[in-house]
Amino acid sequence: MIWSIAWRNIWRNKLRSIIVLAAITIGLFAGVFSTGFYKGMADMRVESGIKTEVSHIQIHETDYTLNNEIKLFMPKTNEMVDNINTFAGVEGASRRIKAECFFKTAHGTRGVKIIGVEPDREKKVTDIYEFITEGDYLDGDHRIPRILVGQSLGDKLKLKIGSKIPVDLVDIHGNFSSRLYKVGGFFKTTNTGFDERNVFVTFDDLKKQLDLPDDAAHEIAIYLNKNTELDTTYHKIEKAYPNLDVQTWRDISKELALVNDSMDEYMYIFVIIIMLALCFGIINTMLMVVMERTKELGMLMAIGMHRIRVFFMIILESVFLSLSGGIMGIAIGYAVIRYFEKTPIKLTIFQGFEQYGYASEVYTNLPFSTLISMAVLVFVLGIISAIYPAWKAIRLNASDAIRTD
Repeated sequence: MIWSIAWRNIWRNKLRSIIVLAAITIGLFAGVFSTGFYKGMADMRVESGIKTEVSHIQIHETDYTLNNEIKLFMPKTNEMVDNINTFAGVEGASRRIKAECFFKTAHGTRGVKIIGVEPDREKKVTDIYEFITEGDYLDGDHRIPRILVGQSLGDKLKLKIGSKIPVDLVDIHGNFSSRLYKVGGFFKTTNTGFDERNVFVTFDDLKKQLDLPDDAAHEIAIYLNKNTELDTTYHKIEKAYPNLDVQTWRDISKELALVNDSMDEYMYIFVIIIMLALCFGIINTMLMVVMERTKELGMLMAIGMHRIRVFFMIILESVFLSLSGGIMGIAIGYAVIRYFEKTPIKLTIFQGFEQYGYASEVYTNLPFSTLISMAVLVFVLGIISAIYPAWKAIRLNASDAIRTD
């Protein structure tokens, strides 16, 4: 009976209850949608960082990553790649050669990282080939070797397909080496900074310019079927090659690891701030309810209703109010998130975020478990918000309350 009384009490002042419900609904919707939006943005950054830039696991010669010394290369890498491809959970592995070089064009000189890749193997490790905006990927043999340039870098240097670029670098013997390349294609990823810092050529062309031994490479990049298999596969590879430096994407890119690890904490902090704001609103509402019904509460206690039942009734009113608005807000937020999981939110006004690797089109993402956690928080919020008003109610003196006008 106390349950039905508490529910009816909510609607005794319909306007006030509707305003409070609307505030809770809007607040929870904002919390759910914002959480899904930022979660989606962070997940896309991590996913693109792994798939486009670093891959899941990389292998280098010991101390190579300290200063990227080109003399620190690994021998017999072709055999290593073939072996790694047999590991369970590995989708693909590819060799790379890396060096720092200078571009010389009529419109300026730029220092970039030149990466030599094996096109067929690289397609199983990164998705650069999917971001070609003009021209072709590094396929086929050419008299003048082809180079793949980021679209933003090409625009700054006013390059076009077929432009010839002298690439200057220092080979493994410390000698100056210059070679002419022809622009074969442009690519544009979601990370403008990556596009401006990296160019790609074929593995054999860069090996020849650096005068590296046959079958040598600076890096082996490994892409897995699932990120959940990361630790297991990492330990297998580390055990197979104990004398080499094996790193996961978390070790390679601290920024990606920070984004991935801290996003949940940021989301909960944001939601808790919203919850606290709603909590004060509900406390204020329930205090007004107690003050308006002082005479009524005094009469209930005077005719024998136990103070615990009065306390429980006020708590129930707050819980019903919180859950009604909270469930509506969560449901609407979830529906909107599901819609934008398929249809991206276009942030063309914030395209500058691409400089830091964040896409200007965001697909929302929010695990259902997070919604359950929010619903539980709403329930707890309803109880906490009513404790002080309910305590005020049971502290009333029945005889004094009855005489209240």
